[in-house]
Amino acid sequence: MKHISATLRDIIQCLPTLVLAAVGGWLFSLVNAPLPWFFGSLFAIAGINLLGWKIRGPHGSRQAGQIFIGTTIGLYFTPVVAAIVASHLPWMILVAVISIGLGGLSAVVLVKIARVDSATAFFGNVPGGMAEMLALGDRFGAKPAALTLSQLTRVTIVILSIPPALAFFGETGKDIFVPLAAEVDAPWLLLLLACCILSSLTLSRLRVPNCWMLGAAAFASLLTVFEITLSAMPRELLNVAQVFIGIALGQRFDRPSMITAPRVILASAMTTVVMMAVALVLAGLIAGQTDIPVTAMIAATAPGGLAEMSLTAAVLNLGVPLVTAYHIIRIIMITVFTLPAYKLACRMFRTDGNQPT
Repeated sequence: MKHISATLRDIIQCLPTLVLAAVGGWLFSLVNAPLPWFFGSLFAIAGINLLGWKIRGPHGSRQAGQIFIGTTIGLYFTPVVAAIVASHLPWMILVAVISIGLGGLSAVVLVKIARVDSATAFFGNVPGGMAEMLALGDRFGAKPAALTLSQLTRVTIVILSIPPALAFFGETGKDIFVPLAAEVDAPWLLLLLACCILSSLTLSRLRVPNCWMLGAAAFASLLTVFEITLSAMPRELLNVAQVFIGIALGQRFDRPSMITAPRVILASAMTTVVMMAVALVLAGLIAGQTDIPVTAMIAATAPGGLAEMSLTAAVLNLGVPLVTAYHIIRIIMITVFTLPAYKLACRMFRTDGNQPT
């Protein structure tokens, strides 16, 4: 009971943030901007924080957004789609390996230009989940502000360029990439969300990376693979997810972190452009070897975050399950192999690195 009352107080305290983010999203939707509720809320919250008024969203809002996105993703995993995703596993591994390698090389650039330590440079450049990279960086004494800014710069450049570009060309994924459930059934929707939340909480207990999105996606996809239909996800919940993710990213911007920002932003921007160029080449290569549109493969290989690129795929109908699977495999491999890769990079470039704390 105390937990519920504390949650309600937190939501009430953060109500101005939610209203501001929603207004930002609504304004962007009026001009038909790509991912309007995401970009509108992101710019609104980041702008206020950079002006010196520190605001934040309710605790758990990002997790709620990830659960909504994960549930939406899971509803796409029909048996036919699951077979297509499985056939792409070798390509997924290749993209993940290249991402880790590019992260290591980009770290060298960040050290030279931004003059940060090796841990901050490495974990700030590897395109894994932001939360996971922050946690690993903390173990090796990385500077949180610079690491966060580096990750944010990469993700921001990706989401400011790729979704608008894909929306401009107006292409979508194949017709088979559609949710199994077509209609919203309120009682069954509540049951679906409750089960997805429980699944996410279970993975959280097991300390699985990106547990909130993966847990929801796992349960929903399990139902879909066996062609069990409960309810479709309302478009409004996907808009709410955009707002929550936008708030979570926007609240990371603040004025103190901007003091040392120019060099970090410059180095991260340079390496991000290279990563995006490599991603475009990979997307074209994989699209040419498979039967998947290049636009979907661009979203799949882009060095953005799982939530942001999955959201892009969902809003633009760009092969949601395939895009998500590529980013999930990349995150799993990065989570498993980042520490060995970091130690190898330190030896190769003759840096001691910081010891884990």
